[in-house]
Order: sequence, then C-alpha cells, then structure tokens
Amino acid sequence: MNQKNKVYVLGSINVDMSISVDKIPLEGETKSGHEFIKNIGGKGANQAVSAAKLGAKTYLIAAVGKDIFGKEALISIEKNGVDTRYVSLADSHTGMAFITRTNRDNRIILHEGANHKIEQDKVLEAVQGNPGDILVSQYEIPYEIVKSAFKKAKSLNMITILNPAPSRYLEEDIYPYVDYIILNQTECEILSGVYPTHEQDVKKAASYLFKKGITRLIVTMGSKGSVYMSKDELYESKAYKIKTVDTTGAGDAYIGAFAYGLAMHEPITTCLKIASAAGAYACLKEGVEDAMGTYSDIEKLMEESK
Repeated sequence: MNQKNKVYVLGSINVDMSISVDKIPLEGETKSGHEFIKNIGGKGANQAVSAAKLGAKTYLIAAVGKDIFGKEALISIEKNGVDTRYVSLADSHTGMAFITRTNRDNRIILHEGANHKIEQDKVLEAVQGNPGDILVSQYEIPYEIVKSAFKKAKSLNMITILNPAPSRYLEEDIYPYVDYIILNQTECEILSGVYPTHEQDVKKAASYLFKKGITRLIVTMGSKGSVYMSKDELYESKAYKIKTVDTTGAGDAYIGAFAYGLAMHEPITTCLKIASAAGAYACLKEGVEDAMGTYSDIEKLMEESK
C-alpha cells in the first residue's frame, strides 16, 4: 500500500510491570505469579507503535521523565518506527503501569507521572498535520490538553479518533471535535449505560451517544468482534479465531490499526478488518509492542482466516 496520510498519536508513555496468574486475585487475596515482564507501554505509545509497524508515518506526542525509564522508552518506541521528535522531557518520573494478567483478561493500575506533566503549548505546536492526517488520543493525559489538541486538529481538517480510556464520563464540549469514538465493552457501559454483547446492544448505546453529539461509534467486544455505527451506516467485523496468550495490548493494536487504515484511505469495512486482525494478532504472544504485527503479519492472518 502507498502512504497516504500521517498518523499523530497524543497520549501516554508508561513502563509496564506485568505478571501472569492463573486467576485474578480477589480482594485481600495473595496469589503466586508465573512470568514477570517489563515492557514499554502506555496507550499512546502502544497505539503509535501499532500504526507505525503496519506502515503509517507515525508521530508520538507525549512526555517522559528525566530517568532511565524514559530513556528506555524512547529507544524502544523509536526501534518500532515511531517518530518521537514531539516527546518532551518532564520534571517527573516516567509513567508506570502495574498489570496482572491471565490468558483471557487483565487488570491495570496506572501512576501517571510525566504523562500529567505534558505541556499544552508543546502539544499544540506538535499538532500540525495536513487535511486528512489522523490524530488519535486517550485519557491517560489531562483532558483539557486532549480537547485543545482536537480543536486545533479539526481547524486543520484532520481526522480525530478518541479512545476515552481510562473510563470516565465524556465531557460534551469535546463532541464537536471527535470524528470517531472507539470503546470497549466496559467503556461503552460507563458512557451509555449499555454493556454490549451483540449488535442490538451497540444500537442502543449508539442511540444514546448520538443524541449527545457523537457521530461515529466503534465498539470492540473481544471474541464477539466489533461493530461500527454512524447515523447512516452499520458494519460488523467478526473476531478472528485464535489461541489467545495475552490480551494486554489488543485494544491499542486495534485502534492504531484503524488509524492506519484511515491514513491509507481505506473504506471503513477494510479499516475494521485490518483493526480486528491487528487486535487478534497482538494476542498471540506475551507482551505488547513486540506482539504487534507488521502489515505482512496481519495480511497473513487475514488470508488464513478466509
């Protein structure tokens, strides 16, 4: 595929400390873990790596601390093809994430660190895309910075994708600047009151969110696939049947791949297929960024699943 538009990802960089268990511990329970992994992560970094590994020219707008973790993070992210010229150094430690995972699920606790020291003027200076370029963001950095970046992006006729995670209520003043909102099941329930398990549930959630001002909704439902809805269209993308090893980076892989598809000027149905395949591929082995596939990896999975 020929390069069409660029992808800008505004978001977090974390160092992930991850341990696997047979079952997530209950409150007050202590369990023995199996495999400890230290990864570079954060939703911003992960989504940028996903888009870059597929072949999009990708810029990350973020902040790290002036510590060894920040240096390690930049080396890792750059190794995966992401342009980090817009990553600034903050007077704080690099963000951290503590992950407990099984082969089917995970629980994550964040400490924001430098992610909440990112400066708005530097962010707005970095958002300088051309019409049709993509801006992706999440809620692991301050909301007001996300909103101001989206407002500038729309003034430049960029395409915006919001992944409102960690989950929170969605402030309505960002609605005019959001082209696509991508939610998992938990996020969908928090924002709409509907926990979706099939297409009809997504329709109910969409009905509520469209009244609030959202125009294009994507809901990911793990093994049950994903659904895209606008006021005029509805498309379903089935999940790939795989042997799941680690789901930690699947959602971020999906979002980065969807942004890649838009940057390549692919139709929505193709964007959804690429995103679903990228999310599935990221579940095939331990880790996050290293588990994300190149376009040839994703293409092979799509061909094998026909």
